[in-house]
Amino acid sequence: MTTEAMAGLAAAGGAALVGAMATDAWETARARFLPLFARDAGPADTEDRLTAQAAVVERAAQGDRAAARAALLPVWQLQLADLLQQHPDAAQALRQAIDGVRSELPDAQGPQAAAPFEVHAGRDAYTSAHDMTVTHHHGDRSSP
Repeated sequence: MTTEAMAGLAAAGGAALVGAMATDAWETARARFLPLFARDAGPADTEDRLTAQAAVVERAAQGDRAAARAALLPVWQLQLADLLQQHPDAAQALRQAIDGVRSELPDAQGPQAAAPFEVHAGRDAYTSAHDMTVTHHHGDRSSP
């Protein structure tokens, strides 16, 4: 798996995990992600961190939950990226966890995270995106 693919999978995993906090999908997320994290850290340590951080999102006012999730998102993306680097064989289990959690998230709940990056490709490049908005800039980059 390429570094870019690992980063994308870690980003999707973090978004699914954090997006499930303070929703009906939270128990599913915990059940699916904890076995992944148990490969490295003690499961109790990770479970305690997840529980505490989910409680922060739960306590946030309804309008502030998106900001709380956005603050936690890079933490779990980094954790998952490290997990995939140490255990590339965990990629399939992570994909399954993501799919399981996403299927239970309310449509409007899917976390929104901006992750700008540049892609330089030749004339015949093809890009596929799931749950992603791709903006093409040709030439002048001063306007979106």
